Amino acid sequence: MGKLSVVILSNLVQVLLAASGLFYLLLSFRGFRGLKAPAPGGGKRRFALLVPAHDEEGVIGFAVESLFRLRYPRELFDVYVIADHCSDGTAAAAAAAGARVLDHSGPGLKAGKGRALKWATARVFEAGRYDALCYFDADSLAHPDFLAAMDAELEAGAAAVQGRQLAKNTSKLISRILAAGHLVTNRFFQLPKQAVGLSATLHGKGMCFTADVARRFPWDETCLTEDLEMQMRLIRHGVRISWSREAVVYDEEPENLSQYLCRTIRWTRGSLDTARRHLPGLFARAFGKADPRALEGGIYSAQAFRFVTASAAAGLLWFSRDSFNVFVWLYGALPGAEHAMKALSLVPLLLYPAAALLLEGASPGLLAAYFLQPALSLLRLPVFVAGVFRGTELWGRTEHTSRVAIADLVE
Repeated sequence: MGKLSVVILSNLVQVLLAASGLFYLLLSFRGFRGLKAPAPGGGKRRFALLVPAHDEEGVIGFAVESLFRLRYPRELFDVYVIADHCSDGTAAAAAAAGARVLDHSGPGLKAGKGRALKWATARVFEAGRYDALCYFDADSLAHPDFLAAMDAELEAGAAAVQGRQLAKNTSKLISRILAAGHLVTNRFFQLPKQAVGLSATLHGKGMCFTADVARRFPWDETCLTEDLEMQMRLIRHGVRISWSREAVVYDEEPENLSQYLCRTIRWTRGSLDTARRHLPGLFARAFGKADPRALEGGIYSAQAFRFVTASAAAGLLWFSRDSFNVFVWLYGALPGAEHAMKALSLVPLLLYPAAALLLEGASPGLLAAYFLQPALSLLRLPVFVAGVFRGTELWGRTEHTSRVAIADLVE
């Protein structure tokens, strides 16, 4: 590659990185305003609530209990627990809590969340007529108003909805750091995307699909991040994913480094796999059909390669350090550029997260914990490397240990 090509490529990569960051920064401004909740849906839709579980005897009872405490007509929803190759008492605990248990084990059935969901969704449709399906994790809890909020979203025309995710456990330092991150994401990422008509991100729990969407788009059996894969598949096919602030789901956050690494490595591997599958299709739809949701979905999916991209940009910048560089030129040419660059570096790192946390009413403990996130950032390189070399068949289950009931969180 000639020197000119290196210079052009270096500037192009830097501009793309800066443009994507600036896009999300500008988008986040919408987070300073709230959202108008949709009108009540009437409470006439029938829901199936699915909870996949693999050896979750310790927490499954809390999840099922929270679903039976939903403030929605009891005759209009059923709770299914998918016992996925369990070797403990998960099935018995779920049945004791009142759930209908689907045993996903035996000849011809391989363990895996995506496989279990695909298998169970087909059987749920055989068991009864449902207008929509909601999905939770065995370690998650649903707010009592969750179904009523989802009913309102469907009444307003939504076909796929992600609920607002909060942490149910904040007693440990790592869980507090991650809990604070949820608040920032909800306020300055999910809310703005909902407000301007983009698609929300799916989180694996607190999701609701109409029966039509659930039938048309079966769960992927092989991806380690089946929620992200589903998200990109829906966007590629023109299905918008809405976000509901009122439909709250509480998730268990890792409480120690081992749990955090196990989950993050799995997510990294799954994100890379999803990007490989869907990036070409997302950008093809974005430019072929002038679809802004597909464009944003492609930008978001491409973040899986951000470590590689940033490393490449740094390397290209070093090799072309004696040649023209657009940001070095702007830094020297624009009056006050030095102070502006310092301000821009502080806004996304400090001022903005603090504003989001204050707007969300975060406790002083969560506010302080957020600014310890750089400590977790030190793990990005080993996590990325582990994600690259990890096979997609290695699920890497995260141990769930938090014994929190919905009554502990909501009066």
